[in-house]
Parts: sequence; structure tokens; C-alpha cells
Amino acid sequence: MGRINGAEYGMNEHSLSVLIIGAGQIASGHDTQESISILTHSHAVSMHSKFNLLGFYDTNKHNATQAAAKWGVKAYDQPVHADVAVVCTPDDVHLDSVRQVASTSPKLIILEKPVARTLEDYCKICEISKKVPIQVNFSRRFVPEFTFLSVILKNYGVFLTGSGLYGKGFIHNGSHLIDLLELLVGKIDFVKKISETHDFYEDDPTKTVCIRFSQGEFFMVGVDCRNYTVFELDLCFEKARIRILNAGKTIEIFEPTPSEEYKGYVYLTQRRTLHPDLGKAMLNMYQNVYEHIACGAPLLSPLRTKVPTWFFTI
Repeated sequence: MGRINGAEYGMNEHSLSVLIIGAGQIASGHDTQESISILTHSHAVSMHSKFNLLGFYDTNKHNATQAAAKWGVKAYDQPVHADVAVVCTPDDVHLDSVRQVASTSPKLIILEKPVARTLEDYCKICEISKKVPIQVNFSRRFVPEFTFLSVILKNYGVFLTGSGLYGKGFIHNGSHLIDLLELLVGKIDFVKKISETHDFYEDDPTKTVCIRFSQGEFFMVGVDCRNYTVFELDLCFEKARIRILNAGKTIEIFEPTPSEEYKGYVYLTQRRTLHPDLGKAMLNMYQNVYEHIACGAPLLSPLRTKVPTWFFTI
């Protein structure tokens, strides 16, 4: 796979420097420069000709040194100025990390999801975003098939009901499912907790909840991640059923079809199957960041400054 050249999109030749804060799996560990899929920030930056990775800062200097050696860059003892600062630290220290990098005056901050572990931290990060724009890495926002799906769903009438499966924390992983729901279905009106289990984080249980929209309910069911990882959605609209399977690698679209055997009955027939390439989501996200900085294009996943209070309090 060759590097993406920003000039192909009618942009100038300016190269943007990048500093990654935190040297864990999503920052550096999940892949290498030879990997086909692009699963880390390091790989995405290295594949885009309009970005230049300066290096890593991590409170664990050993981790920063290892990541820097792997990607052929520098390990820093403290955050330094870069055009783009990428926060890949643990959820509960996001606020401290965002404060640190904001003080170095970047043009933009990329923040790994979830935004914060507490409502108080979320509100404080929102204040910082008034001075420095923040892009939140909800990966499916950067996959064209999900954008396409959000558009064509307007043709399928009112949302009726649905369900989904996830695990590994309501805030940590559930935030992905909730963000996708808001993209596809719309504004959430009310959330009620049904049960919870502590399958990974002591302070972030995996919750089973009922989510209420202006029309229709969605049941978000927690599955203990110690058994296996699952991420699926099943959405029923007036004129279609949408199944999102394999963490989003498969999208099935069913439409109503009158029965040829039983008069008056209407069944569902699979009309289309999409196969999103999640392995390009990270690179697409960086392309969006480049377009935003270089020519003012809107961010596809900006920090939402209207704080979802229920997310932290149910």
C-alpha cells in the first residue's frame, strides 16, 4: 500500500508534525509498517505523506523508547509542540493529557475514545476544546459505508426497535455503540439501566440498558468480554432491517417483500451486503484532519460540547 498524498485532494504541500502521547497498543502496538490493515496512529501517520511523526511521549519512558525504536522516531521526556497532538493515554487520565498537550499550542488534538471517564472531566475537556479543536476517534465515523448507511436510512421510514451486543465497559467500549446509534438513528431521549457486570474495569461496568428515541427503543445488551469480544447491532425501521455484524465488517440490508405463498404476509429479503474496510478507518481519520487544517473541511467526529449527562450517571 502506497502513502496517501494530500496533494491529490487539491491541498498545499505543508507537512503537519504529529506527537503521540501514550505508547500503548492503539498508538503503536497493534500493527507494523508492513501490516496490510492500518490499526495504529503510528501506522496511519507513516502512510500519509502530509504528516510527519515526531515521536512519542509516555510517563513510562521504556514504553516511549520501545515505540520510538519501532517506528524510527524520537522518545520525548515531556510533550513538545506539534501541529497535531494525539492523546492515546488511559481513559482516566485523558483530562491531564489534553491539558498537557493544549499548553503546547497544537492546531488540533486527536483524542481516543471515550472522551473521559467522568462527567466532570468531560466538561473540563469541553472547555479546552473552545481554544483547540478536538477530533474524537470513533472509528466507524471514518468508514464510507457507515456514512452511506446513515444517508440511505432516511429512505426507510421511522425507527421501530433494535438491539445490540457489546462488552468491556459501558464507557470504554459502549461509547462506540452509542456513537454509532446516534449516527444512524438520531438523538437519544432517555436511557434506563437494566443490569450490569464488571467484566474488565472495576470502575466501568458493562451495562445492559434500554435506550429510548423519539420513536422506538433499543436494547443495548452487555456480554462478558472474558468469554469473547462481540459488537453487533440489529435495527428495524418501517421499510428495512439493518444488521451490523463482525464489529462492523459486515452490513446486511433487508427490505420487506410480499409473500408469494401466504397472501397478506410480508417477509424480509436480503437486498444488499456491504463489507466496510475498518482497516482504513484510521487513515481516513487523518485525511479528514488534514483537510480540516489545510482547507477548513468539517471534522467528521468533533468533540460534542453538549455533555451527555446520562452517559455518566445511569
